[in-house]
Order: sequence, then structure tokens, then C-alpha cells
Amino acid sequence: TRYNAGVSVHFELSEKADVYTQLMFTDYRSIAQIAPGGIFIGDTSTINCDNPFLPADRLGAIGCTPALVASGGSVPMYIGRRNTEGGGRQQSFLNQSFRAIVGVRGAMVDGWDYDVSVQRSMVKANQETLNYFVISRVNNALDAVRLPNGTIGCRSSAARDEGCAPYNPFATGGVTQEALDYLQAPGLQQGQIDQEIYTASVTGDLGTYGIKLPTATDPVAVAAGVEYRRDSLVNSTDALLTTAGLSGLGGPTTPIEGATTVKDIFVEARIPLVQGAAFADSLELDTAYRFSDYGDIDTDTYKLGIQWAPIEDVKVRASFQRAVRAANIIELFSAQGFNLFDLDGDPCGAGLGTAVNGATASRAECIATGVPAAVIDDAVRRAALDSPAGQYQVNEGGNPALAPEESDTVTAGIIFTPRFLPGFVASIDWFNIKVDGLVSTFGPENTLRACYNNGDAAACGRIQRNAIGQLWLGTGNVADTNINIGGLETTGIDLNISYSGLELGGAGSLSFNLTGTYLEDLTTDPGPGLEPYDCTGFFVGACEVPNPEWRHQFRISYQTPFDLDVSLTWRHFGKVESFETPAN
Repeated sequence: TRYNAGVSVHFELSEKADVYTQLMFTDYRSIAQIAPGGIFIGDTSTINCDNPFLPADRLGAIGCTPALVASGGSVPMYIGRRNTEGGGRQQSFLNQSFRAIVGVRGAMVDGWDYDVSVQRSMVKANQETLNYFVISRVNNALDAVRLPNGTIGCRSSAARDEGCAPYNPFATGGVTQEALDYLQAPGLQQGQIDQEIYTASVTGDLGTYGIKLPTATDPVAVAAGVEYRRDSLVNSTDALLTTAGLSGLGGPTTPIEGATTVKDIFVEARIPLVQGAAFADSLELDTAYRFSDYGDIDTDTYKLGIQWAPIEDVKVRASFQRAVRAANIIELFSAQGFNLFDLDGDPCGAGLGTAVNGATASRAECIATGVPAAVIDDAVRRAALDSPAGQYQVNEGGNPALAPEESDTVTAGIIFTPRFLPGFVASIDWFNIKVDGLVSTFGPENTLRACYNNGDAAACGRIQRNAIGQLWLGTGNVADTNINIGGLETTGIDLNISYSGLELGGAGSLSFNLTGTYLEDLTTDPGPGLEPYDCTGFFVGACEVPNPEWRHQFRISYQTPFDLDVSLTWRHFGKVESFETPAN
């Protein structure tokens, strides 16, 4: 459910002072559900032989001798069982955001206006994890014994005092509600982002001072200003999340906090060069510059654009923009924690020496990345490196050491507004965007390929195996926190055609709009260890979201004579294919 509320008010004290404010509030709640949790392989590794729930005819098969039954000794046993009785694992999200702006604007002197404002924003993001088992309680509940009073209970008296009820995974219908009430517990994560922005700007018409080119009728217009922005983030987790105490979460979610500040100075100018001349109805130059001080780094951003209308009906435009963006507070400070990614197998597992998800590992490479020699040389133990569920652990989150990313954007296009067809506007623009040092993630699959196929030392260092070489149990994971990858480059064409005012007599009117994009190239350079790959026409894997060559939205609107508008929208995404391995 989502609730929105907004208020916008202004009060003009005089021509020189118009006080205004804007207030916005949003409350958004949702629940996401995945497959049931339960006991996962590795949560427990033994079972006590005097457990009354164990089928008597299976005791010998699992190694429980009469002596072990009598003494209450234990034998190795890995239990994996879904908590179908408790239902699916749920994430309950509560997000609230609030923004308030207060400012004053008006005329300073002839030809100059000002705008000064203060903005405060807050976003709260609380997340509750439901229907997960507490790992420590799983071991207590599985350690069931026959108590002196003849009932079956948990062996530990301390656990019984805390409400421990025995868990029976060995018989259909053996799981009781009392056991579920004991085993399940919610995990809580609370996050908050605060932002404050102080802005002061002026706009000026230099025609007041007679500053204009003799070939133009309009004067030069400028804008300038300063801005201070501070962002802070706090993310706290309870003990169960911090210590990875819930089964099926993958690993710990660490609390974190941090803040960033930036001071900006900016200036913009619009300079009419030629107006009303033959073959130059208008020729105009736009330029802008921004200096940003982040405390430990400074950045410069600038833009240069030109618009030329040889006649009133046609305008040609082109621009170049250099942008430098420092990582935002979420990219820097979001909490690091384990998640899961899909993989057909571990390159060091049963498929050692063959291509597994595009990665081919050798014995020496596997040992160098943490697989013990005794495991790699034992086919049975090596096969245990492969997850039965095809899911492996990845450590994701922020990185305070991120460097700024830098981009160059070049655009060129034409706008057609024919006088003989009022209401018709068509534009077509070519674009090329290149980003260096892109803030992104390398991807766990890419990390495995870069390490085992190309011997990239940085990629190999991100493979963190547990003590027996696994990536799917315990502390085993592939690190995939935010980093500066090589970059991204995309090229394409944007098309926009609209027509309004097609009169239908007394029956109203029609309007049409077509907005489309032809994607020529979308190439990601992951950096050292992998060749760049083009995601045009692909999705999933390294390409993640669908990237069709052509997509468009076509909208027809009917304006009735009864103060009622009706619209029909057609959205089209071109064909995409599954991206399995990086393409050259």
C-alpha cells in the first residue's frame, strides 16, 4: 500500500519577496515472499542417537550403535528440510519519506532575480524478516531426548526454560506449532537517510546593461549560484542479522553509518549569436560550469551546446557535456551482507577442468583460491563444493573507498516544427555516452571467470572460500561490493513524434505521441580480467535487465467535449536473448 500527501504554498509579500514552501510525505508498505526456509545444510552436522524421533530401523544405517544409543552419543548427520509448515520466508518493508522546502524568491534589481531555499529530507527504510529459523535454536530443538517424566523434550534445561520445544523432521506431521513458535524469530533492520540542502541562486538578463551581440535581438542571459548539501545514513541491525543467526539468510548483515558533504558553485549562460538572418533564424550557444568540493576530492563539470535554426520550421542542435560524479551515500555506506546467486556448479567442484558457467579452473588455481589439496584430490569431497541447490553466497554492499566516475556525453539532433501543420513536433537525436570508472559491481560469475580463465589477481582475491573450500556454506562467498569498474559506453538514437489538436468537430479532439529508442551499443568494460561485452539485445547474467535494440511507447489521447480525457498506451520492447557468457 502507498499513501502520498503534498502541500505547496506561497505568499507574495512584495515584488521582491515571494515566500514559498513545499511539503511531501510518502508511506509505502509491502511484503515480499520467497520459498520456505527451514534447516539448511551446514546449520547442524550431528544428531544424537538417543533421539526418540529417529526411526528405530534406521539407527544402524546412520551409524548409531546400541552403545551410542545408551550413552546419548552423536553421529555425523547433515539435515536439510524446508519449513513448509511455517510458510514462505517474508520480508516486510516499511518505507517513509518526508521532504520540506522553504524559500524566498523575487526581484533584486532591474534585470536580476534571486532564489534562496532550504530543503530537509528524510527517508526511513525498516525491514522485518519473518518465518526464518534461529540456527542456535535448531540445534537445541533437534537435540531431543526422553525426559524423566516420559515426555519428549529438549535436552538442555536452559533451552527448555526459554521455551524450547523438540523438532521432529523425521515423520510426516511430526512438526508441532510449539516447535515452530520456538524456532522462528523475526530479524529487524532499520535504516535512515537524512539530507539537507542550502541553495542560493541568481538569474540575470544582461540586456539591462546592453550586453548582446549586434547580430542578435535577444540579450545574453546568465544564472549563478552556490549550494551546500549534506547526506547522512544510519543502518542498524539486530543481533540475529548481525551475527547471521537466521538460517537461510546466507550471512551477516552488518550495521553501518556515514555521511558526505559537498559544496557547489555553478554558472550558466545562454548567448544568442545570430537571430532573424538569412539561413539563420536563430543561432544560440548554451554553456554551463559547476565546481564541486567533496572535502577530499574536487570535481569540475561543464557543458557546451549549440542550437541552429536555419528557418523557423527546423532546428539543429548538438552538445558536449563532461560530468564527474562522486559516489552517493548509498553506494558508499550501504550495509554489507550475504546474498545468493545462481551457478550451475563450482569451477573447482565435480566439473574441475571443464567449463562451468564459462569458468575453467585447474587444480593449482583452486588450491591458490582456498580449496585444500586434500579436498581437490578426493572426488567425493570435491563434489561437496557444488551446492545441491545451485545457489552460492555473494557478499554485497557499499564501499567507502569508491572514486568518482567521469562521463562524456555527445548528442546531435534535429527538431521539425512545420508551420503548415500546427501542433506537430518531431525530433530525432543521436547520443553517445561514455563513463570511465563506473560505480558498479563486477559480478560474482565474472569474478570466477576472470580468476580461473585469465588469472586476474584482484578477482582471485575476491573468492573467499570456507575452511573446506566451499562457497555456499558458512563464511564461503564471492565478494561483490561496489567498485569502480572499467566503464560503460552506449550509443543510440532517440525519436519523439507528437501531434495534438486533431479536431473532430463537436466530438472533441485527438492527440498522438510516439517516443522510442534505438539502442546501437551498450558495452560494459568490467576492468582487468575480462574483455568488454555488449548487452544490446540481451538480458540476465552480466546484462541483468532487458536491453532491446528497439523500444517505444505510443499514446493516443481523446479529449472529449465533456471535461473527460481518455488515453490508450502501447508499450513495446523488442526481442532479447539470455546472456550466458560475456561476448567479445
